[in-house]
Amino acid sequence: MGGSSLLADFKQLGALSSAHRRGYQLEVLLEQLFRRAHFRVDRNASAAKPRQTDLVARYGETWYLIEAKWHNRPVGTEVFDAVRSRMDRTASSAVIGVIISVNGFIDSAVDELRVRRDRGTILLLGEEELTQVLSTPRSLVNLLQVKREELITHGRVHLAAVPKPRRRRRPATDLPGSGVRLLDRDLQPLPYVTSGGGFGEFVFTEELPDVDWAFGNGSGVSLDVPVRPSNEDGIVELLYGLDSMGWTSAEPRWNIQQSGANWHGVGAREFTQALRTWKKREKTLEDAHGTEQVTYFDTCQGGGFYTLTASIAMHHLRPVYDCHLSFQLPGVPVDFQPIRHLFEQFDAAVFSYFRPLSSASIVRHHLMDRMTLEAVGYVVSHSALELEEADGTPTEWVTGLVVSNPYCGKDGSPTSDEWPGQVAESELLVCSLRSHHPVDEPKEAYHLYWWEYAYTSEALVLRPVADW
Repeated sequence: MGGSSLLADFKQLGALSSAHRRGYQLEVLLEQLFRRAHFRVDRNASAAKPRQTDLVARYGETWYLIEAKWHNRPVGTEVFDAVRSRMDRTASSAVIGVIISVNGFIDSAVDELRVRRDRGTILLLGEEELTQVLSTPRSLVNLLQVKREELITHGRVHLAAVPKPRRRRRPATDLPGSGVRLLDRDLQPLPYVTSGGGFGEFVFTEELPDVDWAFGNGSGVSLDVPVRPSNEDGIVELLYGLDSMGWTSAEPRWNIQQSGANWHGVGAREFTQALRTWKKREKTLEDAHGTEQVTYFDTCQGGGFYTLTASIAMHHLRPVYDCHLSFQLPGVPVDFQPIRHLFEQFDAAVFSYFRPLSSASIVRHHLMDRMTLEAVGYVVSHSALELEEADGTPTEWVTGLVVSNPYCGKDGSPTSDEWPGQVAESELLVCSLRSHHPVDEPKEAYHLYWWEYAYTSEALVLRPVADW
């Protein structure tokens, strides 16, 4: 059973006429699978004496007693009872049973497993899930963890062949709303800023944390995590997960891109609402592309930031492609559990790595001559000092500007070598305003002073800074 492809070896086993030989070769294959997934493995171990089991594997402090079956029929309760008996004979009460059956399981046996889960934790893998982990062994740890949590927490047997319960659609109103407002030139509120532009994952931000600004030597680190939400609602679920861990601020910034337009906004709730009104945005386009790109930016507690990027199909099912979370942090967290929980909840890659940044996270460019800007909108928020107008209403301050992009080239290329090329097609910029002023006291002229930006693995985060 040579070769590097476990999945190819598995497909060849189906041609064996001898059920006994096929079962033996399946055990050999599973031993290789668990070893490649970085488990400690013993085959034909004596942990359940006097009876013998196929495999015993350990990952960290968790032990798994594994039984593999390739019968001509689905596995029934007799196999479940045999595995429970072996689990009872082990020296540790913390052993988890795993039954792998190529031909599936009898429905009544699965129901009994759910009802009798107090007699020990037994996890099931069918053919579909087996082929998945054979093709990507690193996903095995997370799959077993998800199955265990589903059984213990929700009383559900997690199997690919079993329809998963349909989750209610999360309301956008349960996510934190933005602490700022977007206004047009006439001070009328906007749900988002609409700009001419194209594809090229980037986002504007009010603040850009410098992960290299820390005590001691060294530099910041990055962490890139591919996630797999099946559709638009999966992205919303991901935002809920980030929010539950305290990783959603009051002012996350986002950008939704189509072939001829970009929509820039603020707030997790507002982002969700914009995603779900995609048909309204599509109607404004003469020739809509089949997918749209989203880039979402927010800061992390304790320093650092992350971007969420994805491509979403423009039809009613809204499937998601190429979704990534990319973090930049001041260093490797001592407490890694919040990120680990995120991995487990969203079936993210187990073997992701913190990588030190090889250069400064943030690039800054200061202008020698101030560039005059044409303001076409405003970003406003309430005063942190709670100053009030004469009628008692809180004072609103302009903290950012929406301006025409002075570096937008007619041929789609930037008019400055220092300006990031991804923003060359954008007709508008959303700038941070260095000196704030009341919203009812607009200034005669605004100027661009500098810009700074950072690249995550998937996106550009840009902070243009203006003043008056």
